[in-house]
Amino acid sequence: MNKIELATQFIQRHLHQFQCPICKSNFNEVQSGTLICNNQHSFNIAKKGSLFFLNNPVNTEYTNEMLTYRNQFLTAGFFNPMLEEVINNISGDLILDAGCGEGTTTKWMASHFDGDFVGLDISKPAINIAGSGIAPQPYPLFMVGDLAQLPFADQGLTSIVNILSPANYQEFDRTLATHGELIKVIPGNHYLSELRQLVYPDGEHATYDNAPVKNHFIEHYEHVEFSKISYKFPLNDKLFTALFNMTPLTWQAQDRKEAILQDGLKEITAEFEIGVVHK
Repeated sequence: MNKIELATQFIQRHLHQFQCPICKSNFNEVQSGTLICNNQHSFNIAKKGSLFFLNNPVNTEYTNEMLTYRNQFLTAGFFNPMLEEVINNISGDLILDAGCGEGTTTKWMASHFDGDFVGLDISKPAINIAGSGIAPQPYPLFMVGDLAQLPFADQGLTSIVNILSPANYQEFDRTLATHGELIKVIPGNHYLSELRQLVYPDGEHATYDNAPVKNHFIEHYEHVEFSKISYKFPLNDKLFTALFNMTPLTWQAQDRKEAILQDGLKEITAEFEIGVVHK
């Protein structure tokens, strides 16, 4: 079964949970690789099994090279202990990974939890990487879309996961079903601290404070349960190169790249705060 057929089967299982992002009407069928709404807006499933829900492509600062390095680093297991905590809090049959990047998190969760996962990101290059290679089993659906116009029906999602990514709480509220869960993962204050100290030994980038992001989340949701997870992740030269090239933290240090890569690091701190909201 090819990826178009796998994506078609996925959509057919959850057709009533999707919504046209253009006119907000229901989708009434998926036929011959095309998803069609009640007002005849149509969206073709690409050969990689992904859907494109944006009227126009959006340029982001996340290049193919950066996304490839991110895929390499995350595939090595950097997020895995954190993701284990995330899946302990999700439930239901349709789970959105909102801001999924190149899809590594979505695929990992889909392989460790019995539910159907959708990975959505605004970056077409990211979703192209997510859809590349052999179709994973279980099969997650990937789509290019806007967090401000989620292609899901009101209360169509049973869980939403938002990992180190921008959020749209209004759309999360609209699409999350009653008794569903929103799980937001933000960096801890010591996240990538060794890299930060190496790249920016002093100045405003030398430390990180997650309070603004955390407080904004708490302002929107009064009853948030937070837990923290912290661990050291071992690095070799190849993984350190991937880490340097995947994170926006190093964007302002490109002129010192070779010297920093030569210095290297043997380990890096992974620290996350996981906020869970039950609707």
